[in-house]
Amino acid sequence: GVMGRTHLFLAAAALAVAACLSGADAGRPTHRGGGKAKEPEPTPTPEPVPEPAAEGEGEGEIMLSSAGPHHGSGALGMPIAGFEPGHEHEHEHEGGEEEDEDAREELEEEEKEVATLKWGIVIGLMCLSVTFLIAHYFESIDFPYLPEAGVAVLLGILASAVFYVLHGEMMLGDMKFDFEFFMIWLLPPIIFEAGYNMNRQAFFANLFPTVLYAFLGTLMSTFIVGGIVWQAGKMGISHPIGGLAALTFGSLISATDPVTVLAVFQALGVKVDLFSMVFGESVMNDAVAIVLSRTLLGFKYVDVSGATIAAAVGLFLKIFIGSLVIGVAFGFLSAYVYKHAGMDHHADSLFVESAMIATFAWGSYYMAEAFELSGIVAILFCGIVMAKYTRDNLSAEAQMLTARQFKVVALLAETFVFVYLGMAAFAFPIWEGTTWKMIGVSMVGCALGRLHIYLFSFITNMLFRREGADLPPISTTYMHVMWFSGLRGGVAFAISAIGYQHNDFPDNDDSKAIMQTTLILAMFTIFLMGGTITDIARATGILEDKNAPKPLGKRRATLKEGSTLGKLHENHLRRVFTRNKSSSEELEYDNEGCRAAAVTIQRHFRANSSSAKEFRKATAKPPKSAMSSTDYKQSLDEETLEQVMKSAGAGSGSAASFEDKVDVLRLKVPGASSDELRKILKECDGDVEQAAREATKSMV
Repeated sequence: GVMGRTHLFLAAAALAVAACLSGADAGRPTHRGGGKAKEPEPTPTPEPVPEPAAEGEGEGEIMLSSAGPHHGSGALGMPIAGFEPGHEHEHEHEGGEEEDEDAREELEEEEKEVATLKWGIVIGLMCLSVTFLIAHYFESIDFPYLPEAGVAVLLGILASAVFYVLHGEMMLGDMKFDFEFFMIWLLPPIIFEAGYNMNRQAFFANLFPTVLYAFLGTLMSTFIVGGIVWQAGKMGISHPIGGLAALTFGSLISATDPVTVLAVFQALGVKVDLFSMVFGESVMNDAVAIVLSRTLLGFKYVDVSGATIAAAVGLFLKIFIGSLVIGVAFGFLSAYVYKHAGMDHHADSLFVESAMIATFAWGSYYMAEAFELSGIVAILFCGIVMAKYTRDNLSAEAQMLTARQFKVVALLAETFVFVYLGMAAFAFPIWEGTTWKMIGVSMVGCALGRLHIYLFSFITNMLFRREGADLPPISTTYMHVMWFSGLRGGVAFAISAIGYQHNDFPDNDDSKAIMQTTLILAMFTIFLMGGTITDIARATGILEDKNAPKPLGKRRATLKEGSTLGKLHENHLRRVFTRNKSSSEELEYDNEGCRAAAVTIQRHFRANSSSAKEFRKATAKPPKSAMSSTDYKQSLDEETLEQVMKSAGAGSGSAASFEDKVDVLRLKVPGASSDELRKILKECDGDVEQAAREATKSMV
């Protein structure tokens, strides 16, 4: 509707402004301020000291200024007291004309650059639109082998290739992956939305293995990948990379970016436990990889010793813990403000109530950056705390609006990241002296580095998921899927690109080799793993409707009431930072609000696609309607559907079909899976009302 189009327009406008601001700073002369070109500095000349004028002489005349292009002239070109035009002044006037000509040429060149930048923004936005359209079409024909991220990368490659062939160096300069633009405008909304819209129950229930994967797993992967690449170079198998450069490469390439995998998981309805672990690892290890690579670069200027290693560990902890504290503090501050502001009682405050969320989130980001910490870590944990406490203080309308508005902005940002990634293919020297052997060795290293999934899953099972535990053990199938889900993407390339631009490792062109390897690895994982994950998910039986979950009451335990964290949460934090009403977590679906909406739209589109319509038309038998009962039900809203089902007898256990009763039951108990509802309905002999009561009890 109007609201959705408004959000899309505002988000697109924000990205355009962001690109303009970033592009204006990246690779531009520093004089682009306020839209005025900086005049060429005149040849330094001693500032003349005016002689004392006679009484009354020179009164009210303009004083000499060395800033003007015509020395000895006032603002209107009138003579200044004490300076008579002569031969020397004519020579200075000629020099001033040359300087004016240079200034005009520089201004014209800058105007050309600005126009080129604007065309670059237009091309980027058009790539976004075409990406959405093509991905939409592939979704309609159920073609999963080229994911949306892959489409975006291909369009970015195509755009940069065209200007590479046409020798559009200026346009290619604007297409270069800019680290500051990525870290300030693209990554924060993605990370915040991930924390704010996450499935809180599943995330906290699987917090222990997620932390192991993100922290210890990333550290382990850093040394495995870095060690393999360094040793291969030393043996002459691949590019001879330095030790510190190899470790830095290992840290940045350990940042997983499974946007494509998570999108597929959402559409297919993968089990929530698996989804939360893949999601949690990817979001948290992005932050860990950024801080870790930043810490390792400090060894460029000091010798490696016990003291410097201890100092590096201290710096890592300082950055990460300090950023975490800032993010958590802003999250709790927002919860406290919303608790006492009472905005949810005024319908007119809906948009203010929703907009203020962004001020707290980005406030945490910029405060962490101001303290030279990590804004990404801060905004992630701010989003997690706001999801746990602040969201319960919002009105129901604001909860829905904030979830969707941040999802729209994050969708635009993450899609543009992949377009931006594709543009780097020809904007950077990726195909000049490409280190193919290092790329092959790195693939092996990344595969071995992901083996930490098996190690830490086994530890989690041994410590917390034995027989009789609230949560089931992490299965071998889960481990295989998580190992395969380690795509590389924007975060890894952003770190490598800034390293190349700063030439952090000039020996043997290590910075260039790292950048080339990172981009090609990212593209390889996006196309190969992203294109095959749908078939793998279907083949391994990790979908909700194929494996009946345990009762919701057990699976949804997040913070045990008897534990220290549980007591702190229930007895103190909820009482201080919320109105102590029942948490909105109890109303969350396994799929989450935004995810459920996305899945519903996808299924509706599939049911109404051209191929589906042709199939229905071919199989229709007159005089029956061409619309099947399933399509008819999908075309109705929830209230109308329930009334139709009741009128057909679905609510009274009469002649309505079993699946119709399941549809009505799903409306009454939206948090339960279809398999659970079918099982309960069978136990209640088809009585929908009794089944609804039993299903509700199992969720408490």
